[in-house]
Parts: sequence; structure tokens; C-alpha cells
Amino acid sequence: MANFSLFQGLTGRQGTPAGGSVRDMIVAAFGTTKRGGPNTRAAAEQLGVSQRSVQRWLAGENRQQRNKPRADHLSTLRTKARQSATTKKGRKAALDSSRSRFSNRKSARLTTHGMQGPEGGGKGYARQRAVTIELSGDDIDAMFDAYEQRGDAGVTEWLERHHSDHYVPGWTFENIDRIGLE
Repeated sequence: MANFSLFQGLTGRQGTPAGGSVRDMIVAAFGTTKRGGPNTRAAAEQLGVSQRSVQRWLAGENRQQRNKPRADHLSTLRTKARQSATTKKGRKAALDSSRSRFSNRKSARLTTHGMQGPEGGGKGYARQRAVTIELSGDDIDAMFDAYEQRGDAGVTEWLERHHSDHYVPGWTFENIDRIGLE
């Protein structure tokens, strides 16, 4: 199962690819507009419905559920949302806005929250921590590439290598609860 906090932290999409509300699935699968709302145009094109229908689905969450998607559209939406985090093509599309946001930056701060720490020859040095490190522009690209290519496992391995080389030797992650890139 994909770690959706990694998906959210790396892509900036705060929707939930695992399902949940229609709004969360649309944001996970299709992102947001410049104004911050769900990208109803992209959702409509991919789902084969009008943009107005998608807007009604979103409005229906706050009102009576008369305007909910048909079962086939809901199934397709769930699939697209899940694929945005679990397939190479989906991760690539989801990362596009993050890549463009960080493309001209020379560095960024990466914060990881979770069970992590140095290997200690059998001693348990891993504990719940928040670690912030500086990444160069090349590091950001490499991290995005690792996530795009191999998903959660790829980015976790990349993070362990990078932290071991630039933070503390032998750094490991047992789990990552939250990740943020600024």
C-alpha cells in the first residue's frame, strides 16, 4: 500500500488517493487550479463528463447527495486517484507541478517526520523524529526521479542514502509519517 503522506508531501496534492470524498479523489488524481480549487476541467476531460457535472458532484458534498457521480464514474475516479500514487505514469503526472515549482531553485528545505535514526549495531536508535536538511537543485531532481521511478520504496532508499551521506552515516527510516519540501 502506498504511503499517501509521501504522495501529498512530494506532489503538493492534498487529496487522498485511497478514496474518501469526491473532492479528495479529484485533487489527488487531477490536482488543483491556480486558485487552489479542484481541477474540474481535467477531471471532466478524463472522466468523459461535462465540467459542470463535476462541479455539481463537488457541490453535492455540502448539500443533499442528489448530485453524486454515477457508479461507473465514481469507480473510474477511484481508479484514477489510486493510480496517481501507485503507477509510474500517475506519479509522473502528479509530480509535474512540483517539478516546475522547484525547477529554478538552487536549494530547498526537506523535513521528514517519522520513525528514523542511525543504525546502531543492534541498538535501537530509531525514534520518532523530525529532521530538516537542505537539498540542492540536483538533489531535488534526484529525489523526484526516485519517487517517479519506484514510488515509496525508491524515494525511501534515496532518502536513506542522502541522509547517510549528508546528515548522519547509516541513517534509516522505519516509516515516514509526513514529508515537506519548502
